[in-house]
Amino acid sequence: MTTTKMPCYYISHGGPTLVIDKEDESYQWFQQWGKSIIKEIKPKAIVVLSAHWETNDAIRVSNFPGKTPIIYDFYGFPKILYEQTYDGKGSPELAKKIVDLLNQAGFKSELDDKRGFDHGCWIPLKLAIPEPGDLPIIQVSLTRKASYKHHIKVGQVLASLRNEGIMIIGSGSLVHNLKETFATLDKKDFVAPYVEPFELDVEKFCTKFTGKERDQKLIDLINHPLLRQAHPTDDHLVPLHIAVGAAGDDQGTKLHTKCFAALSMSAIGFGVAN
Repeated sequence: MTTTKMPCYYISHGGPTLVIDKEDESYQWFQQWGKSIIKEIKPKAIVVLSAHWETNDAIRVSNFPGKTPIIYDFYGFPKILYEQTYDGKGSPELAKKIVDLLNQAGFKSELDDKRGFDHGCWIPLKLAIPEPGDLPIIQVSLTRKASYKHHIKVGQVLASLRNEGIMIIGSGSLVHNLKETFATLDKKDFVAPYVEPFELDVEKFCTKFTGKERDQKLIDLINHPLLRQAHPTDDHLVPLHIAVGAAGDDQGTKLHTKCFAALSMSAIGFGVAN
């Protein structure tokens, strides 16, 4: 019996209100994406690396034998968002496997049985897979202030999971400047001038290159002239480096895009069926 190699993804998870904004095209895209995951791709498990979980020392891996709790890591939003639930279950066996893979590759990694899914994990999955049932979901932390090369190497270590039917998802935002976004909320249809040029450059690197050449293009983003306008901090960008590291020689395909204010909601798939 053979296992189909899973695609891997970089998604832009958006703000917490996306989970109730049924008219938003990104809400609708997540629902369509989820249908393809359940009906066509059929992963045995999902591993998510979200912008909202960074650790300073060890890479931490969520370790819950049953339902994984969710956390409401956002403030000042409508009450309905704090009433949301998500019934995602963990897998101690897979969590330990991930920790072992990372430790064997020279990273320090530990199991974590305290922290639940943050909104960069549960909100997009609630839209895509509202009833995950017995599908295990594991969250893995990023490393705060680590290099782009570091995160690509983490993705490369996790890449072998794809051959075992496990889907890898990096969750961030392809452009993420919240300060300018909040400052321009009263400007209808405003898109900051750096959003689309940066997004198009990253799209080109992800879809026109593969393997080591693509890895280097993503590492070299540190020198991109628009980087610190598009990403004042790296937390929403490095999930892409993990996805690219896990992608290896697989082709990248842009699956969704939406730009507004100083944000981009792009999604890119690697190794997806045409």
